[in-house]
Parts: sequence; C-alpha cells; structure tokens
Amino acid sequence: KGSNFDRGPSAVDGKCGVICQVACSMALRCWARAVPVRKASASASAPLRRCWREPLREPRATRCNSTHCMSGVEPPWYAKIPIVPEDADAVLAEMPELALGGQGSSAAAAVAGADARRYADIPLDKVFEQDQQVPSETTATASSAAPATQFAELSNGVRVAVVDRGGHCASVGLFVQLGSRYEEPEVSCMPHFLELMAFRSSGHLSHIRMLKTLEQLGAATSCRVGREDLLYQIDVLREYVPVVLPLMLANVLCPSVLPEEVESACEHVLEVQKNLEENPENLVTELLHLTAYEGNTLGNKLYADEKDLTQFSAENLRKFIQKECTPDRLILVGVNVEFEELCKWTARSFAEHPLGEASPTGSPEKQRPMTPAVYTGGERRLERVNPLCHLMLGWEVKGGWNGQFLASVTVLQMFLGGGGSFSTGGPGKGMHTRLYTDVLNRHHWVESCNGSSVMYADSGLFTIYATVVPKHAGDFISVLARIFKSVSQISEEELVRAKNALKSSIHMNLEMRAVMMEDIGRQLVLSGKVGTAQEFGRMIDAVNAKDLADVLRECLKTRLTLVAYGAIEKVPAYEEIAKTLAVSIP
Repeated sequence: KGSNFDRGPSAVDGKCGVICQVACSMALRCWARAVPVRKASASASAPLRRCWREPLREPRATRCNSTHCMSGVEPPWYAKIPIVPEDADAVLAEMPELALGGQGSSAAAAVAGADARRYADIPLDKVFEQDQQVPSETTATASSAAPATQFAELSNGVRVAVVDRGGHCASVGLFVQLGSRYEEPEVSCMPHFLELMAFRSSGHLSHIRMLKTLEQLGAATSCRVGREDLLYQIDVLREYVPVVLPLMLANVLCPSVLPEEVESACEHVLEVQKNLEENPENLVTELLHLTAYEGNTLGNKLYADEKDLTQFSAENLRKFIQKECTPDRLILVGVNVEFEELCKWTARSFAEHPLGEASPTGSPEKQRPMTPAVYTGGERRLERVNPLCHLMLGWEVKGGWNGQFLASVTVLQMFLGGGGSFSTGGPGKGMHTRLYTDVLNRHHWVESCNGSSVMYADSGLFTIYATVVPKHAGDFISVLARIFKSVSQISEEELVRAKNALKSSIHMNLEMRAVMMEDIGRQLVLSGKVGTAQEFGRMIDAVNAKDLADVLRECLKTRLTLVAYGAIEKVPAYEEIAKTLAVSIP
C-alpha cells in the first residue's frame, strides 16, 4: 500500500501496485515458513514483451566529432514500457520459488536435498562427471562479446538500464536525482536524512521483518547520498530480484517514516560527524567542496550536523519525499538480471500507484533543471591536535563531466599518480608516476601525496592532497610548483604508461558488477548518456602531452581553493601560496 502523506506519521492507505502487495505478502509468509509457488506461464507477459521492442525515437544521423569528452557519445535508445494493472493471482504465479524455512520446508528444498544426496556415497578421491556445467560469469563474458546495455522507459518517466553478464548474483540500484546541490543551503541536509532512513519500515513490512526477509534471502543492502544523487542498492541472487525489487522501491513509494525510527536515525547524525573527524581525508574533502563553491549548489554541505536535528522530523521527510522522489527522477539499473524481467517487475511495482500514472516529461535525455555551480575558491583552516599537516589544494575543471577536459584531466591525474610512503602501488599509482619519483622518493617528510579529480554535471575539481611533517608545509608548496612546471616536459613513455594505466583501471573496475551498476547510473545522472569502456578508451588514446599541459594551465588559471587541517602553524599565507603556484603554470 502507498502512503498518504497528509494523514499523520504512520497513516498508510491507498494502493502501491500488485507486485508490492504480492511480494511483501509472500515475504511475510516465508519469513515464518517457506511457501511453494507456481511457475510462471509462458504467455503471461507476451503482450508486454511485444511493446518492449518498440523504440522511443529514431537514432541520430550523425555523431559528434569530439574525441575528448562525452559530447561524442550518442544518447541511448529507450524502449517504451506501459504500466498496466494485472491480476494479483497471475502475478503470484510468476513469483520465484522461495525456500526460506529450512530443510524440507518446500518442494524446492526437497529437490535440492535429493540432488545433494546423489553424491553422498562417492569418495573424495573418485572422479565423476556432472550432468551439466553452468558457465561462470567470467567464462561467459570472456568467451563472447561484451554484453550490451539495454535501456527502457516506463510510461511514467522511470528509466531502466540493464546489463546481463550471466552471473548468478545480481546488483540492482535505484538512483534518485536529488542531492544537496538542488536544495537551499539551510535545508541541504534533507537528502542525508533520507539516507539514514533507508530500508526501514514501509506500508508492507515493519523494520524488523524487512531486515529478517532480506537476511534470509541472503541480500546485502546499502544506501549512499551524494551531491547530485541518492543510491539505494541491493545485491542478491538473480532469481530473487522480483522479491527484493518492491522492497527497495518502497523507500520512495510507501515508506512509513515512523517517529520512533526518525528518533533512532537522529543518533546516526552524530556518528557521521564523529567519523568525519576521525578520518581527516574525508573531512578535508568535504571542506574543500564547501570552500570551492561557497554558499551555492555544490558548496552546500552534504552531511547533517547537530544544528540540523530540528529539521529531522517525520513530517518534513514525507513532504521532501513527495516533492523530490518523482518518477522522472528515478533510474533503475540492474547488472546480471534479464532485461525483460527487470522491466516487467518494475512496471508491476508502479501499477495502481499514483506514481504509476503517465508523465508528460517527454524525452528521457532531458536532465533535471539545476542552478549552475559557481566556483568561488578560497581557504579554510582548522587547527587540530595532529602529528601531521593535512593539505588539500583544488582548482576548477570547467564543464565537469560534460566539459571538454574530461579525458585530459583524468589522464593528468593518472600521470601524477601518487600514494603513501609505504604504498605498494597499483594501476596508475605505481613507483613510476611523477608524484612518486619526484616527491615521495626525494622528500622523506612527505607522508603521502595524491593527485585526483572529481566530476559533476557542470563543474569539477582537480585536487592535490598531501600529508607532510608540519615544519615542511611551506617547502611542499615549492615542490608542488616545481612538479606543475615540469608537466610541460612529459616523455612519450610516461604518457603511454599513464594512458595504459587508466584504461586498465577502467576495465579492471568494470569487472565488478556493483561498480558497473554504479557507473551506469552515475553516467545517466550526469549526462543522460552512457559511455562504454571502449569509447572511453578512444577518448584516452586521443590525449597527447600538449593536452595535459593545456588542462593543467586552464585549472591553475582559476582561483585556488586551499584547506589546511591539523598542525597548520607553518602553512604559508593564502596569497603567498597562490603566488607561488601561479608562476608554475606550464
């Protein structure tokens, strides 16, 4: 059932969709004892399957000539998916068999036990042949071409993206296009409150039953808030996706938002602030954003603090969910799940729910309107008891993810590399990167030094983070100026190494299903398009040494953002640091 947000903290009525009712009803029953369920009929979803092949629009005739940015990537083709109410019994017939009550509690468990007893009398030193070899995810992807990403759009505007690599475990993520950048500074903490309320009680299950159901399914859940999106994630065996999908969607469709759960979540606000204080790198990164875009969009604080607890109420959360969690801002991404199955069960989850009504939003390429980020620069210093001086310096990357410097600044990041004094390295972070050879290997007072970048839809940051012995804070600025000036002298070997390291890092990370799921969702949030590893590889190959010097030059022309934390008494004045780095422009 759906939530009526106008009728008090725990009032829940209305309709939420057949699949939500059926799945949660089954979960309640299976929580106590497994329930055998009938197999799906072959013709049950035939009418829906026909419309899934219908394209939303014609492909573009020409491709952009840009080689360094996302403008050269074509937007995806979306299939139309209608949201049609169905009979509950027909939906129940297609639900997967669940054996959650222990051995012998269902027909499925009995069959599994019979299969296991087939090998009871075979000694361990005897060779036998299995009846069927099930290909692993690695074998399936290695023996054939990389599976393509398929896209669909529900009639209410919800977008779906699927990559099926044949693995047994699926990763499903729900991206909501909301975040601190879209809110006014005084209420920018609301997305963080929503994260703290994830996977609690809904219109179908209490919190404890929600946890017990997910536990017995072997599902792992998480929620992460960002400045431009909120991600709900579930990892589960692929056959149980129809069961966990409505449980995940209940976070935005029919959350109970009980006062006692809000009170419990309030305690985690203080824990988050404590964890930030205990992890200087995360704290400095957050402070860098607050300083770089002071008072606007990306400069709004990401995490709530003690001062915001007065806004953390059930009523405010209901109003926020009703306002922000609209269908056109929802993106569902699945890896290792069948495209047609995820589309079908997603459509069923919205059937007979107010959010299932057709939306006039139009093309899915249209991104959520946003106020342009205004980069301000500046400095922020926090003196704390700490044996080291933590320094983070940042400059704007104009255009961010959708700008012309996307590939160039990423290759520059890999070229600079860096790490800790005792790091064993990795792709792009080995002993041959410039920050290792010219900083860490030459100056013992540098504990760590990293070059990195972070991209948003319309802006980005290129950063250098270092921890140094406090009395050498001024010396580090001079060393960094020398490193920047040397970027104009990059050998072909260094350039090729950086580009190969970046490409190998992309391919290595995309082998993990959770990373691939988040990558697809984040790209859709940032640009409405999804670039493949091969397309990014071509962007990287097109970068030359001059491009690295050019992008660094453009970054250093923007106003410096400086954050100093810990033992900062020897850190030079802001104007002195800015002047030293200004003359280092390659």
